[in-house]
Amino acid sequence: VTGEKLCRAQQELHFQAATYLCLLRSVRQHRALHREYHGKGERSPEEVAGLVGFRLPQQPGGKG
Repeated sequence: VTGEKLCRAQQELHFQAATYLCLLRSVRQHRALHREYHGKGERSPEEVAGLVGFRLPQQPGGKG
């Protein structure tokens, strides 16, 4: 085996390692973004009103 073949194999391993590292970083970043921005499902009217700074009116007799 010549030195040229060894050098090529070494460069190939370095390229594969760098590609795998890029994949791992991208997956980690995707998970963080998904956790931060993924919807949490439907919200109740009270929650939505609270998000925009409103309060829902109270019904007479303590209902609602």
